[in-house]
Formats: sequence, C-alpha cells, structure tokens
Amino acid sequence: MMPAEAEGYLAAALDIIERNALHRDAIYWGAVRAEALQRAVGASTSADTYDAIRWTLSQLQDGHSFFGPPDRGQGAIASGQYDGEATLPHGHLRADRIAYLHVPAFRGSPALATRYADALQHLIAQLDASDPVGWMIDLTDNGGGNMWPMLAGLGPLLGEGPLGAFRFPTQPPTVWSYRSGHALLDDVSLANTTGAGYLLRHPTRPAALLASRRTASSGEAVLIAFVGRPGARRFGTSTRGLTTTNDEFPLPDGATLFLTVGTFADRHGRVYGQALAPDCFCNEPVDHIKACAATWIHEQPSK
Repeated sequence: MMPAEAEGYLAAALDIIERNALHRDAIYWGAVRAEALQRAVGASTSADTYDAIRWTLSQLQDGHSFFGPPDRGQGAIASGQYDGEATLPHGHLRADRIAYLHVPAFRGSPALATRYADALQHLIAQLDASDPVGWMIDLTDNGGGNMWPMLAGLGPLLGEGPLGAFRFPTQPPTVWSYRSGHALLDDVSLANTTGAGYLLRHPTRPAALLASRRTASSGEAVLIAFVGRPGARRFGTSTRGLTTTNDEFPLPDGATLFLTVGTFADRHGRVYGQALAPDCFCNEPVDHIKACAATWIHEQPSK
C-alpha cells in the first residue's frame, strides 16, 4: 500500500491531467491510471511519484506538456531564481541598412520580463532613428518560455490591436493583443514596457522573420503574431511544432504541471497546432537564412 500522502498527491495530479489536457479524450484513462499507480509502487513521498506523473504526461503525446519539480516550478521562476540564466535581446544596424534584432527565449521574473520588453523597444527606437530599409527578426534559437515580454517588446513592429489567440476545445478563445507598450490576453496585461510604447516612423517597412527547427512554443507564437502584418514574411526552415498553449497547475509541494490545454491561432482565426512552414525555405546555417531575407527586403518597394 502507498502512504496516503503519496497516493493522494498522485491522484490529484492525474485528476488535473484528465480534466484539462488538450488530448484528454484520446486517452483510455482506466489503463493509464492503473499503469501510473503501478509505476509509483513503493512511493512514500510526493517526490517519489514524480516519474509516474512524467510518464502520464508522455502518454498525451502533445510534445509540450511537462512536469516542473519545486525547484523548477512557476514559483521558482516568478521569484527570480533563474533570472541569472536569461539573455536579453540585442541588435544592430547592418551595413546594408537592415535593422537586425535577435529575440531570444525568455524565462524569468516579472521584473526581468519588463527589462526584456524595454530592451527590445529601446533597440527598435534606436534602430528606427537610422531609417532602416527593413527589419530582420531572428528567432532561430528562440525555444520558447514566456511569450508576453516578446510581444510587448516587438509591439511597435507588430502594430496595435489583435495579434492572435488561444483556442480551446470547450471554451471561448482568448485573444492576444498589443496596446501602448502592453501585451494583453483579452483585456489583462501580462507584460509591459515602462513607457507608453514606441511608435515606428514607417510601420509598414518589410519585416523578415528568421526561424529554424529550434524555434518553438513562444518563439512560434511570435511568428504567428506577425501573420497578417503587412510586409511580414518568414524565412528559414519549418519550426519545431509546439504551437500549443500550456497552462500552469500548481501542486501542493510547490511543483507545477505545465499542461497543454489549447492551440495557437493567428489574428485571422487560422488554427495551428503543428509546425510553421516558412514562406521562403532557406537551409541553415543562419547566415544563409539572413542572406535570403536580406535579398527579399532589398527587393521590396520603399515605404
């Protein structure tokens, strides 16, 4: 017999997964629960059930759900425990007068999210002052994390208004948008700059989005946010295909279930859920993708 603490912990985690997972209807839960319990035989603490929970998540086959133990859960992230691992955006004006922005993955505290968004908008303002012929936005190594500071920072290039949505099996969609330095989900600001947000001098100049197989999750959300933006085009390879949204479900010991619950949609309502193909296929290395994008930018009419 498993002690009540461990058994109750595992049962609660399985209940959350069964009620909320995007692919819950594809699972035969009687068999999955029985196997999870078998895998946890001998467990005496909640931590002893972690492997059984991870196995259960793997049965969903969504490629995106995962288990965060207490030291990697949402509480640890929000507290700033991993802020030292973060990389802020950087950029420069290329010799061919294209403004280049490197937009890395992001995971960190709310304070660091604001720094990330500010860094992007400050870069955009500095580069815009040089009157670039277009923009090159490098997401080739953006493996995801928190999409909201990315959208808040890129807001001047994305434009104000709806950018995309999360679609759910049984609930109304929730809409991503940008307004005055804020990235919003419906009407709730989830990341923002410290100021009101920069306004581009030429908001329709071409924007080339660079992507690779390493571009995933929130990196893919940024690509989708640019769908429908005039003058935007994707270059590189197909992305990883994690165009789904995860919700966070805290567990009693400080661990977190990061559970896939919905899919991404663009501002026109097209639903994804799979890899994004480029508009223009260019094999790596990244310098080759940049060269393809630069050629296209210079072919566009001056705006």
